[in-house]
Amino acid sequence: MVFDKRQAGPVEGQGDWKVVGATGVCAMHFVLTAPTKILIIDKAEKNVALTATKDFAHSVEYDIETNTYRVLDLKTNTFCSAGAFLPNGTLVETGGAEQITNTGSLSQAGFQSIRLFDSCSDGKCDWTEFPNGLNSARWYNTMTPLPDGRIFILGGSTQSTGVNDNKVNNPTFEFYPPGDKKGDFVFPFLNDTLPYNLYPFVHVLPGPATQTQVFIFANTKSLLWDWKTEKITWNYPVIPGPPRSYPLTGTGLLLPLSYENNYAPEFLVCGGGKSTSTAGLFEAADDTCGRIQLSAANPTWEMDTFVMPRVMSDNVILADGKVLFLNGAGRGVAGYDKGTPPFTYHQASDPVLTPLLYDPAAPLGKRWSRLKATTIPRMYHSVATLVPDGRVFVAGSNPNENWRADGEYPSEYRAEMFTPPYLLGTTPRLTVTAFPATIAYGASISLTVTLPAGSPAPKVTAALMHYGFVTHSQHMGQRYVKLEVVSTTAATTADTYTVTIKTPPHSVIMAPGRHYLHLLNDGTPAVKAVQVTLA
Repeated sequence: MVFDKRQAGPVEGQGDWKVVGATGVCAMHFVLTAPTKILIIDKAEKNVALTATKDFAHSVEYDIETNTYRVLDLKTNTFCSAGAFLPNGTLVETGGAEQITNTGSLSQAGFQSIRLFDSCSDGKCDWTEFPNGLNSARWYNTMTPLPDGRIFILGGSTQSTGVNDNKVNNPTFEFYPPGDKKGDFVFPFLNDTLPYNLYPFVHVLPGPATQTQVFIFANTKSLLWDWKTEKITWNYPVIPGPPRSYPLTGTGLLLPLSYENNYAPEFLVCGGGKSTSTAGLFEAADDTCGRIQLSAANPTWEMDTFVMPRVMSDNVILADGKVLFLNGAGRGVAGYDKGTPPFTYHQASDPVLTPLLYDPAAPLGKRWSRLKATTIPRMYHSVATLVPDGRVFVAGSNPNENWRADGEYPSEYRAEMFTPPYLLGTTPRLTVTAFPATIAYGASISLTVTLPAGSPAPKVTAALMHYGFVTHSQHMGQRYVKLEVVSTTAATTADTYTVTIKTPPHSVIMAPGRHYLHLLNDGTPAVKAVQVTLA
């Protein structure tokens, strides 16, 4: 047994950590844009990576196979911005912060920016930027793809701020592309949830094909809002405990959806800080999680203990539908450390090095297990995402206003891969050898898979996943849909099988676009998930 330094008691120690490379820029935001490529985005600041003109870079494309990066040319400040995908696979990234002139290169203001990125195989793709593309300034806004192919953009503030207020609050929404719905439109909920309403959690509510609602959570409040009628259709009860939004940053997600229960939606939010007062900066992180059934007749919050409480945690839905919680601090709030090295005054401290695994299907009181700890603190501005082979890519941590190599929590360039326990067993892993690149809604599709020679017949399950855009404990658009496996049939070739799967019935369950199809053999993910376009 090993013991976690932050909390007495045994730790299972399952899983494996490995430092795999360096990111070149601090990983404040990132997103998988192709099966082997992660787009890493920082704010405009001093970084090790340099552009072709020897300016400090703040965006790179990282290759998870070679563990090398390619520097990109990003001209607007992406500090605390947001992102989501169009159906054709284009990443739309919006918002940011003020003009920067003191980092060695001029960065234009990014508050109203729209930036587009299309992944490529020739290493020549780069950002396309529209510095005044948004209707208003947005810092800490949220984005999510809608079933009709547009992107919903919500909230933020009109300038950088420690805590939002009436002077800088931007209580509006807009769409991209706007179509015939041009302009900003008032969203009163973002006035009602001041001052803790930055980076609201937003998820499309699954349901019938005609349903047009999103679930929105900020501070301690949540509601359903119809994006066609632009009306509130339901107000949920207030969650017990402190606010969960920046800078008291908790982490939330829509739990995995399944055809087995008609895609019944549940939302889970965990942890966060307790107070932004001077005294509160040193309080232990909140030790609760709230879970709510969004489509219940009378929904109520079921409270659970966050076994190893933390603020600024990340959540990652794994290929088997369990949820990994990692990164973050044991006390304090989000924000930059202050003073001079060694920074005895921290906004957050006491890093939590041990990941937690959450099983949504287990009964209350039996959902949590502790995994093997990392050795690298991941504090403010840390990120994590699933990758197609079932591992978790982890990077970031920069609680400093500009890049620093010194201090107790320096700017962190090391990238890690965490191998979850489901990849460390002896179950043979499937390899997908043939699959349709484009899949239709409500269809039966067939894939060809192989197993190592002499393996027993597989026990196949399947899920369609969208990994989302990751920043500040937010995983915008992250979605997991368990699919029905109709049949698994042995082919004439040894150790080869045909697997037939039913796709999601319509776009309210999973938005159109590029997603990853994960096949598992008795709970062990395939060698690689395959990218498919759902249309």
